[in-house]
Amino acid sequence: YGEDGYQVRKALAAIREDLAADDEMLATNTSVLDGRGLAPDELLAHAAAMPFLAAHRLVIVEGLLRALGEARGGRRKKKAEADDPLEAWRLARARLADPATMPATTTLVLVEGPIPKTNAALAIFAPIALATEYRPLSPGELGGWIKSAARQRTLKLTDGAARSLASVIGSNLWALDNELDKLTAYAGGEAVDEAAVSTLVSAARETKVWDLADAIVAGNQRSALTSMGRLLTAGEAPQLLLFMIARQYRQLILVKDLRERRVPQAELQRLSEVHPARVATVATIAGRYSWAALRQAYGRILDADLSVKRGLMDDESSLQLLVHNLCALAPGGSAPRAAYTRSASG
Repeated sequence: YGEDGYQVRKALAAIREDLAADDEMLATNTSVLDGRGLAPDELLAHAAAMPFLAAHRLVIVEGLLRALGEARGGRRKKKAEADDPLEAWRLARARLADPATMPATTTLVLVEGPIPKTNAALAIFAPIALATEYRPLSPGELGGWIKSAARQRTLKLTDGAARSLASVIGSNLWALDNELDKLTAYAGGEAVDEAAVSTLVSAARETKVWDLADAIVAGNQRSALTSMGRLLTAGEAPQLLLFMIARQYRQLILVKDLRERRVPQAELQRLSEVHPARVATVATIAGRYSWAALRQAYGRILDADLSVKRGLMDDESSLQLLVHNLCALAPGGSAPRAAYTRSASG
């Protein structure tokens, strides 16, 4: 769990790869469950099941702790109340900790985004689990991560190139991963210096993604679909575009809240982490949105992310549907009309 979704997903992938190393049937013995609305007995049934013609069974639950924490208000209570929705999960925890219920062949993984330390459900499961929090890398850690990721690709990065990447992209590991792939293809085994990074990973790239996000929050469906098509054709990862769209709405929420609290402009810019050249634009758009519309937009983004992780849609189709839905939610936005079709021209 944690704020850094890239590290969370990589940790889950590592668990899959470790189990699959000696088990060709893992895919058919893997269950992915939605934590929202999941009943304790349903989870226990999946955890207790024996693998079919395989050595392992993998059960992945998305968002259970967050959903339970919200149901209970995220508060710790000294004593369980009669109507406490977590009491059934305490009983389930005891059974999950019992080898008679959960066989050694089952690996149960709870996958979460950021959840507070006061989340009562986390306190229930943490004692019987290996609980790992993934926070955004600090500036000091970022350089080491970039060099390690480059070595895994046999990409030769100069120290200046690594510093430039960290400066231009920051701690967004999804974006860094994507750019390292591009640099590897560009370098062809040669060393990559700061000049090459400046050429290939420039502010112009960020501006193109801003164009997409700005068109979406403005409700300009035609412009948004055109920008999305061009970015995908240029090789941008759909997951990165989803991240950038989510970031745009996060900035709208922060700026709207700070302006309503009459926070001074300099402090607003620092707290919202909006680029100085974009503060006025973001503030104007934020003022047009209601809180209800912003909550709906966040829900749409979450649904798009989960639809891919559960295998219900491929990442590009999910992104396309999300763009249509978000444009329709924008103040003055239109309902979805023509469908986007990817082409060489974008």
